[in-house]
Amino acid sequence: MSNQLTINNLTLFRGEKYLFKGISFVLSSGDLILITGPNGSGKTTMLRAIAGLLEPEVGKVSWNQKSISNNRQTYHENISFISHTHGLKGSLSIIENLKFEANLHNYRLDNIEDALERLSLQLIKNIPFKHLSAGQKRRASLARLMLNDSALWLLDEPTSNLDTDAHDIFKELLNEHILNKGLCVLATHHPDAFDGSKSVIELT
Repeated sequence: MSNQLTINNLTLFRGEKYLFKGISFVLSSGDLILITGPNGSGKTTMLRAIAGLLEPEVGKVSWNQKSISNNRQTYHENISFISHTHGLKGSLSIIENLKFEANLHNYRLDNIEDALERLSLQLIKNIPFKHLSAGQKRRASLARLMLNDSALWLLDEPTSNLDTDAHDIFKELLNEHILNKGLCVLATHHPDAFDGSKSVIELT
């Protein structure tokens, strides 16, 4: 199935000043777009707006030609949003977090072992999330992407704190997602590290 994300004139303020203004683009199946800019330029805020977690002052986000404000449940069933906060519970181990996520969203449980293996998490899968290093936490959060077949990935600095091997694994996962007709909006300080993007939006 072909999917399309349409961002039309997206505008948000910070206080009395524009955080960003008039952002528009169309993303279709198999497309990757990068959002770049310094800290504080609005990359995370834009991703949150695209995810439907906050309302823009101006503009509209549409999924398959329907405004997400009128189609929120269906839209959220089609997205995976990975942010700086990881979205995993500190008191639970990696595998407990992934099982909780799978049961909550009715994902396939047999994908969990594949995700742990792919991201080199097998040896630490029973350690509480709060005791992991920053890089291990990031790999655990990326494992969530392998539990489901969400069409749209919204990723906020997904390679932060990753070593070279984990960075390469993530790029493989991303390339597979795009080749399988997935869509991705990715915020990053390092756009040159990603090949094949449709375009780059630079915030200032």
